[in-house]
Amino acid sequence: MPPDAPIYMDYAASTPVDPRVSERMSEVLRAGPHANPSAQHAAGLEARKLIGEAAEAVGALVGLSAGEVVFTSGATESIGLAVIGAARYRSGHGRHVITGLNEHPAGLNSCLALKREGFEVTCLESDSQGVVTVDALKSALRRDTVLVSLMHVNNEIGVVQDVAEFGKLCTAHGAWLHVDAAQGAGKISLNMPRQRIDLLSLTAHKLYGPKGVGALCINRQRVPRIEPLLHGGGQQRSLRPGTLPTHQIVGLGAACTIAMEEMDEESRRVAALRERLWRGLRAAGGVYHNGAGTELAPGILSVSVDGVEGTSLVEALEGVTFSLGSACASVQDEPSAVLRCLGRTPLLAGSTIRFSLGRGTTEEEIDQVIETFGSAVAFLRALSDDGLALKPGLGYVSRGEAGRRRAGDWVRLEARWDQDKVVETAVRVLGPPILAAAAHSGARALMSSGRQLVVDEWAGGLSEALNAPPEARFLLLCARDALQGCLQGEDN
Repeated sequence: MPPDAPIYMDYAASTPVDPRVSERMSEVLRAGPHANPSAQHAAGLEARKLIGEAAEAVGALVGLSAGEVVFTSGATESIGLAVIGAARYRSGHGRHVITGLNEHPAGLNSCLALKREGFEVTCLESDSQGVVTVDALKSALRRDTVLVSLMHVNNEIGVVQDVAEFGKLCTAHGAWLHVDAAQGAGKISLNMPRQRIDLLSLTAHKLYGPKGVGALCINRQRVPRIEPLLHGGGQQRSLRPGTLPTHQIVGLGAACTIAMEEMDEESRRVAALRERLWRGLRAAGGVYHNGAGTELAPGILSVSVDGVEGTSLVEALEGVTFSLGSACASVQDEPSAVLRCLGRTPLLAGSTIRFSLGRGTTEEEIDQVIETFGSAVAFLRALSDDGLALKPGLGYVSRGEAGRRRAGDWVRLEARWDQDKVVETAVRVLGPPILAAAAHSGARALMSSGRQLVVDEWAGGLSEALNAPPEARFLLLCARDALQGCLQGEDN
């Protein structure tokens, strides 16, 4: 990694390709076989052999045989094929499907698609720790329930759900269980027959393989067939037709083999780093660990930070790559379903971030992130202090303030005057970069024009100058109102 490269802590979004995987893929791309795996000549048979070996590796990761693995373009396709394909196939037995309110959009939207086809969908809320309980599932099961689709590891906060208990319950009831294992496969041990999982989705780019390839694993002991979503040349028993990308599938197979060999040791190492990171972050005070008290995936740490605003924290944590973890559902600052179940307020939900660690994470990087985080939080909390930013001195100080401090989009502009001229300004902002840019633009305009400044003229050209999208209109109005209040010598 170059010395100035950001510290990558977003492994839950996508992992870098392991060099061993990319080397194996490059061998296939360079030397072949280049043939269509469906062809009957020697090169086609060779490609088909490589795909079979990859299927064995994927199957071994989840306790199945090669013949129970269907290759797809990734987890989204696998989830859609599992949910819609299974529900359609079993529609003669019932038209009720159960999922979780905290599911990945691929799962939720697949269930909503079924709802438009006349299926009834029940969405289960999580408990106060962010997990769906066995009792909640048991209460929701009905005689006409044909499919339950729940994730193994929550992608926002990293809590691990008891899929084995779900499997027992579904087996006893006669419903099929689909598990979205995108975040858990290769990090936490899975065995579909033992855990009574009927269908399982995974993707290569979450376990150090390439983007664009994944798998749907089908437990043939219980699932004889599901309906295909695509129709074509009959590849993969017509369940997912299309020419198979040999090099991509080889990459997925290699990634699964490495994960199997290194899972236990690597999971322990990454979990220890996660705990080191948490100990360092909580030292800042007012930092809440989402999902604490339940089983967590080794590499995911979600925290809500009191007294700061999420997008401002992103800017302040320069040099660290991570994700905002609030997954807000609307412009009304509604927290995501899982954060709502945890009892997080809209303000805390908006200041929720997710660090995710992986194979390349080091102790040195963890310590750097802790130091950067502590400084950033202290800086942002100082910005929200009610005291004046300008230090005592000669001249009259005016202040204009606008926005919603509790919602995290707030600005204050201060100016020190010498009669009608401004000699010094200060800006405090909680909110996204465009709000900060607008506020600083107002401060510069005030410094140059003083009492002669026409606020409406300045505001008129602001949107174009900042290339602001329509949804930023409220933020620009905040900056304008703060500038107007400062010019008039009063708080707004």
